Amino acid sequence: MRRLFIAFLLLCAPLLQAQEMPEVQIEDVVWYYKPEKVFKRIGEYFDGEERFGRKIVLRTQESPREGLYYIVRISEFADALPDGCAFEVDMLRPDMKEPTTNTFQLPDERKSHREIWLGFIGEDHPAEEEAPVAWRIKLLDPQGKVVATKESFLWSKPPAEQPADAAEAS
Repeated sequence: MRRLFIAFLLLCAPLLQAQEMPEVQIEDVVWYYKPEKVFKRIGEYFDGEERFGRKIVLRTQESPREGLYYIVRISEFADALPDGCAFEVDMLRPDMKEPTTNTFQLPDERKSHREIWLGFIGEDHPAEEEAPVAWRIKLLDPQGKVVATKESFLWSKPPAEQPADAAEAS
């Protein structure tokens, strides 16, 4: 009987670990250029370990920490999301003609936070304090399906209509 119970638990373990995707929305997105000193906390001087406080910080590169950060606030706590979720950021930079896309994988070990900082570091961010032209942020489930999205006004702006004379000349 004991062996049967253990076998049952082993068969059910993957089902118990699978998390359902909760209804989640991206409530707010703001962006800021953050210098290195913003991330330095007193504890780091003692042990060299970076601490994030009440937020999850994900970056395109580990160092330096200075760069453009999208601060994303979601409606659910991050630890309620299943493992394998990610944020995808499409950004049109002022120094580029085409948008760039970066994916930020949520760590499997995460605290109960609603604020996620998505940092573009080094060559991945526009010049210092230069505003992105337009952006779109998507939350992807573990299968890559979009479950929530938020975009800037200019991202969804329809293309300019060509004057009738210009259309005929083409």
